[in-house]
Amino acid sequence: MADKTKIMLSEQELQVVNDTNWILTKQAIIQKVNQLFNDQVAIINNYFSTLTLDSSDKLLSVNPKIAKGENYKGLPYVMLDYPSLFDKEKIFAVRTMFWWGNYFSVTLHLAGLYKQKFVTQNFIASLQSHDDLHICVNEDQWQHDFDASNYKPVNSFSQEAISKVITDKAFVKIAIKHDLHQWESIEDLLKVTYQKIIYLLRN
Repeated sequence: MADKTKIMLSEQELQVVNDTNWILTKQAIIQKVNQLFNDQVAIINNYFSTLTLDSSDKLLSVNPKIAKGENYKGLPYVMLDYPSLFDKEKIFAVRTMFWWGNYFSVTLHLAGLYKQKFVTQNFIASLQSHDDLHICVNEDQWQHDFDASNYKPVNSFSQEAISKVITDKAFVKIAIKHDLHQWESIEDLLKVTYQKIIYLLRN
């Protein structure tokens, strides 16, 4: 029987595996993101409680959900879904995401009956008034990164092209990202982002 290949660590890996500080620092950062997202719930609720919904609509009664993981494309993440409702006939989700080493992002995700309700001609016309918005061009609505195959800046499209992207798919996703170097301002940046989303929905 052939000898098994030894599993060796590189010099860098050996240094990391002997260093407890980095993992404790990572855990502290994730806890702070979790608290940040908890703090956003009341702010989001204040904005989105102004949405006009049918009396039977349960969107705003669904509890906020914070999820975290270690492996979105190999890196840790934390996600807040609020308000959000996912079912077979309709999707409405505002997803606030922290992705380690990349950015914060806020995504509006509409499909089915919610897309029909909120994606009006005014909604589409208003998109280009915000130069930091990105629109999903992917056929897979469950990808979150800002790769060129997934999101493109709204201002890189003509009005006609935006309309085509939106109407050709069963869903629409509009997103804004904020660099992690903007951490000190992130609470204000998130507030402005939620305001932009509610403006689109109420326009």
